[in-house]
Amino acid sequence: MALLKFSIVNDGDSIQSSEETNMLINSDHIVSVKPIKISRKDHHVIDGFWLRLSNGKKYKASRIPEAVKEIFSESLPSINMNDEATHTLNIQ
Repeated sequence: MALLKFSIVNDGDSIQSSEETNMLINSDHIVSVKPIKISRKDHHVIDGFWLRLSNGKKYKASRIPEAVKEIFSESLPSINMNDEATHTLNIQ
């Protein structure tokens, strides 16, 4: 079990909330991490992350571990373009 520390934005009475709670999450249960913008009660917009876990729970995180942030900075391989001008479909 590998626990990672996240700072979770608490859902308050309104959509915009600025309360945060530290939470340890098992990295084996993280299904996806998506960068998002989070608006706060003080009308500031911060860079955050949307976490989705294997049990279906979702969290807005204002801070995530550096190891997870580094994965976002990795470059992906280039897209391979098909050089053929025509495409044929063989149906039997």
